[in-house]
Amino acid sequence: MENIKMGEEWSILAPEEIGSQDFFTDLLEDLYQRFLEVKEGENATYIPELAKADPDLFGISIMTTEGRIYSIGDTSELFTIQSISKPLVYGMVLEELGEEYVINKIGVEPTGEPFNDIMEPREIQERKYNPMVNAGAIITTSLIKGDTLEEKQEKLFNMFSRYLGRNVNLKESIFWSRKTGDSWNRAIAYMMLNFGLIEGNVEEILDLYFQQCSILVNCQDLALIAAILANKGLNPITGQRTINENYTKNLLSVMFTSGLYDFSGQWAYRVGLPAKSGLSGSIIGVIPNKMGIAVFSPPLGTQNKSVRGVKIFEEISQRFKLHIFKPDYSNNPLNKKKKVISSLFKKQDYLPSFLQHLYDKYLPLQEGKIYVSEPDLVEHDPNCFSICIVTVDGTVYTVGESEKPFLIQSISKVFAYGMALEDHGRDYILTKVEVEPTGDSYNSIIKVEENSKRPYNCMVNTGAIAMTSLIKGKSPAHKLNRLLKMYQRYVGHPVYVDTSAVVSEQNQGDRNWAISYLLRNFGMISGDIKQTLDLYLQQCSAIINCRDLAVMAATLANQGINPITDQSAINPEYVKDLLSVMFTCGMYDFAGEWCYKVGFPAKSGVGGGILGVVPGVMGIGVFSPPLDKRGNSIRGIKVCEELSQQFQLHIFQPLN
Repeated sequence: MENIKMGEEWSILAPEEIGSQDFFTDLLEDLYQRFLEVKEGENATYIPELAKADPDLFGISIMTTEGRIYSIGDTSELFTIQSISKPLVYGMVLEELGEEYVINKIGVEPTGEPFNDIMEPREIQERKYNPMVNAGAIITTSLIKGDTLEEKQEKLFNMFSRYLGRNVNLKESIFWSRKTGDSWNRAIAYMMLNFGLIEGNVEEILDLYFQQCSILVNCQDLALIAAILANKGLNPITGQRTINENYTKNLLSVMFTSGLYDFSGQWAYRVGLPAKSGLSGSIIGVIPNKMGIAVFSPPLGTQNKSVRGVKIFEEISQRFKLHIFKPDYSNNPLNKKKKVISSLFKKQDYLPSFLQHLYDKYLPLQEGKIYVSEPDLVEHDPNCFSICIVTVDGTVYTVGESEKPFLIQSISKVFAYGMALEDHGRDYILTKVEVEPTGDSYNSIIKVEENSKRPYNCMVNTGAIAMTSLIKGKSPAHKLNRLLKMYQRYVGHPVYVDTSAVVSEQNQGDRNWAISYLLRNFGMISGDIKQTLDLYLQQCSAIINCRDLAVMAATLANQGINPITDQSAINPEYVKDLLSVMFTCGMYDFAGEWCYKVGFPAKSGVGGGILGVVPGVMGIGVFSPPLDKRGNSIRGIKVCEELSQQFQLHIFQPLN
């Protein structure tokens, strides 16, 4: 087979000849030669020993879930595992202590900050950290059971041995470098101790943490680790169960949202695979049910990621359509699961009866507060509750008051983002609004990226206002008309704006004015701020119902085609962009836990709606006005959690 030229699109998951030895040999040769000439980046200096590594070392390894290994370059060269140890140790404590206990100790929210960020006391108290950053990883290590340090060490090393299929060793110089000179992580550990989150002797825990990061591995070892996670926790070489398959989805979820720290949003957007990076210059990526990929190259870029590694994964994902939300679902490794779910829905009365069960179960729930912009503007009924599912073949299932009108509110951000993408293209939009999770509330006023001043993402108000300013139109009325026509393509009927709601929000909108002036100060919006804010409030004040919400979600699930009208609502090329940002950012400072527990793209609004998308299968709409402290519908979250669990809708849930 000839080397594949850059830009050609194949599917690594479809034709039988792709998967042959010749294919992988040619692929790796092509990638190696293409990126060998990349000389960007510098070795990590955070740990002095890492700076001594040869910057010309470079290797790529692929291992399939059948145990076939393909490698090129310096794939036998030993280096320290560093932060790639974090998901493995996290899996170990999940097995020992259970998900409920661990999640009460270690949050799963993306931080939007570097791996070694010193956190504010409020952020620590609210568990605004995850097991992939150092603060969460040190807590994870502290949870390893054992009466003595030696017993914990033995348990830790045995776990690594199960992954690697051999005994493991430390690089003593790295370990001692960290033990004697890593005051930064020592400060993090003592801060966590101060808040009662560390269990045991801090110095022993730090020893254990430094040891887990100092395990010696090579590129082929890392490909094996990734293949084990792709293979539902089963080692494809030894056949040994390495981790309970029920916990693999937890690891993959956190790797997807947080595995590359403050680059995780960009990675999810561009590459779209669960991954983890390490300061030695390594990156592992997981293609569920298919294979694991590892790249080793010590020079790191500005966000402490292997420069060659990032470029190679971006190339592989784009060339072979590996992004988990790529519109070509026929070649997605999750396709078999989608067929099983779809066939289950076709069983007579099964889904309607389950929806009725959920409705009856959660209707009596009386928690939460209803959002009001102005007292007495609208009479809200806390008992108003509806659930609607629309499949990609156009079948509609509803229970409750599915025709009850409400305001779309922040769910509009998804669709305005799609409109701006179509108006300007992906590359331009990324210069204006980032795709990083913030870890903050929806109306946060301060989350502006430090270097470029770009808003972190378009799902929070800061980014959404910047995005609205990019919608094209000859006049304010023309822009609004374009927005309403866009909504109409998604729902299948004309959509109108609640004028009284717009006026009310205008009178109560000081925070949004502050955000807008901040954006203009940084040159991220221009022109008449009032016109931009008016359009933003109008897009949020569109009137829809729960059935509309489910049809909109089903349109995204159906590659941008409305399954009821068969009309195209958005260019399919941009559907994956919307789903990616929804998955990592759509539920604000609950987005990480949503991905962890529910596991499909979603967006909430303070009007009480939640929109969920199961790609290639269906759209979900839930409406219930009472909200939790984060601004998400309480009943909506519980319904989606149960739907996900009952039908195994989590993107990374192994199919049973």
